[in-house]
Amino acid sequence: MIHRRTFLASFVSAATAASARSSGPLLIQGAVDGELGPLQEALGPRAREARIGGWSFWRGRIGRRDVVLSRTGVGPVNAAASTALAIREFRPWAVINQGTAGGHNRALRLWDIVLGEKTTDYSAFEAPHGDTGAGVDSRAWKPKPHVIRTPAGEPVTYPSFPGDAELIRSAEKIPNPRGRVLRGNIGSAFQYNRQLDHIDWIHRAYGTDTEDMESAYAHGAAIGLGVRFLAIRMISDTEWEHPVFERIAGRYCAEFVLELIRSL
Repeated sequence: MIHRRTFLASFVSAATAASARSSGPLLIQGAVDGELGPLQEALGPRAREARIGGWSFWRGRIGRRDVVLSRTGVGPVNAAASTALAIREFRPWAVINQGTAGGHNRALRLWDIVLGEKTTDYSAFEAPHGDTGAGVDSRAWKPKPHVIRTPAGEPVTYPSFPGDAELIRSAEKIPNPRGRVLRGNIGSAFQYNRQLDHIDWIHRAYGTDTEDMESAYAHGAAIGLGVRFLAIRMISDTEWEHPVFERIAGRYCAEFVLELIRSL
């Protein structure tokens, strides 16, 4: 177990260090081991492991890059906490959150890779008043944006979090042998949606193309600490065409990200 200094001082120092992006490692995240396998194999047995609380990190080299792998755990709390801790501890120049995703956009197919031109928290909404017995009408819900203070201290409203344009352009050059590579809006919520009518409503209301449980929350933490961010997700299931979750998509996505790292 590695002991840490106080949180307040660490957040200030992390925001300051984030501006020196060329000197830090690249932080690669996956929620579970199945989304990290090829990346851990590429680091090899000499990778150094660190634990901060319940979160694990491995540091080593892939190609010419100094890399930190992060097993975030599943869900928004794990994603935001592990991202903030990793930025504080390792001072990365950029964060790539990657793994599997379900489909919201019916134009997507199994094995497609979506690059997060933006990420969106589709669990955030505001509902009008309803009397007892009036029922629940999600059509009246309105998306609610996040307000995050930047390292400069100014509050900024984010309906969605913008992905890093330079990393997107680099990722677009990497082939996906199993499907397409597309830009999109990667949605996140602590939900597993399987009802097509609700999936279609989320897609219309928030403009999301995919769903996972971590990307937008890790992205928000990175925004607050001034660190570049890109979410990369492979479609592992679609309720309209392939409703069975393909766990192997986690490995396939990590293989794609491995090639991206080697190309940088």
